[in-house]
Amino acid sequence: MGKKKKQKQKAQEDYKTKEQVLLSWSCPPQGWYKLNVDGTVHKRIGGGGVIRNQYGHWVGGFAANFGRGKAIDAELSALHKGLELAWNSGWAPLEVETDSIRAIQFLVNEIEVDQDHPQYHLIRSCQAFLNQSWRCSLRHVYREQNCVADSLAKFGLTMDPGCYYFSAPPPPCISLLAEDQSGFTRPRFITPRAMQYRGMTSQCQSQSQKTEKSQKMEESQKREDLASVTFRWKVDNFSELNLKHYSEVFIIGDFKWRVLIYPRGNNTNHLSVYLDVPDSSELPYGWARYAQFSLTLVNQINHSKSITKDTVHLFSIHESEFGFHSLAPLILLCDQRNGFIVNDTCIIEAEVGVRKAEAKILEDQSSSISASMEALSCFVGGLASKSLNRELLLHQWGWIVGVMGLLVAMKSHAVLGSNALFRAFEGAMDQGKRRLGTCKGRRRRVGGDGVGDWAVKCHFG
Repeated sequence: MGKKKKQKQKAQEDYKTKEQVLLSWSCPPQGWYKLNVDGTVHKRIGGGGVIRNQYGHWVGGFAANFGRGKAIDAELSALHKGLELAWNSGWAPLEVETDSIRAIQFLVNEIEVDQDHPQYHLIRSCQAFLNQSWRCSLRHVYREQNCVADSLAKFGLTMDPGCYYFSAPPPPCISLLAEDQSGFTRPRFITPRAMQYRGMTSQCQSQSQKTEKSQKMEESQKREDLASVTFRWKVDNFSELNLKHYSEVFIIGDFKWRVLIYPRGNNTNHLSVYLDVPDSSELPYGWARYAQFSLTLVNQINHSKSITKDTVHLFSIHESEFGFHSLAPLILLCDQRNGFIVNDTCIIEAEVGVRKAEAKILEDQSSSISASMEALSCFVGGLASKSLNRELLLHQWGWIVGVMGLLVAMKSHAVLGSNALFRAFEGAMDQGKRRLGTCKGRRRRVGGDGVGDWAVKCHFG
């Protein structure tokens, strides 16, 4: 009894001294694949797994409803399905990660089992795959590093019993995949003993151990990540300008920017003014910057009557120009008594704050778009098979078509601006809702790799 009490006290002390660490999923070594698996329990047991390559790209995955059972059944069954998928597909060498310590203890024989043990055959089957003639490693990770597999396991519980395989990511895990590939971190509190065992460093310790050199590098990076400039542009001989006209270049965060005007309007009867990134095709691949900026048409007689508009936009290689189609009416501008043009000179001011974009869009893979569409149509079928009421299905289908639109937009490797992203998503949602009435419930089998005969074929038009 005394021993148990000491163990309890030790556990309580460890809990009080927990420190926060930031955890993230990591890509496998070059030439390797990584399998993440997870199990879940909610009345029934489910499992899910994803296999990714050295770049973090999805190469295969599954979601399963295993019926009734215990949590350990879900963990081991998910691991078995994942190993089976990797072995049969030739995805090797392979790193395997699970957040179930107990499953690992069974597989490395830390917990002995005999033939009467309820999981005996499942454990031996997993061990048989691990011992095949391939390079395969197994390790434990925390659930914060296993989010995609967790979402697939929960997704499996929404489907009929069985295992469903996906050649492209289904909707529930798309955003999590992007987060993993971008190095997104999630916090977790861990005891010092666990950190020491895993060779981790707490946030506080890592901050205190930074060298002066690294601090200077960070400060330099912050200056590049968040910089602002006020640029004043005197446009001389305004009446002689007809086509679009660029300002001289100014520098923010080591990159060039400039202002663009259409003196006669960009297909409108207003002065059109934009912020522009010159030579965008020469920028580094994946370059993107958030810009919070305002553009002002200065009133040279009464500054308080100046016209200012502001906005926020995500600039990228493929979306290097953004601003205001209608800053000021030309009829107002051309009347010199109004003070916007004096001695044939117009003044434009730009206040621009720029920070580095934290989000990164997944790199395009040639076959992933069509495969994603098929996976999404399967997801629609799953919703329909649950006999949801029409209003709920209408909302869900609109959301799904919105995701489809975003996937198509990603095909061009573009990093979408926040406004364009919202417009694309909103428009696709409305379109999906309008077309739901033409969706015919003809059931069909999707693919031949176990996706199942639960999908609904949707006809548009």
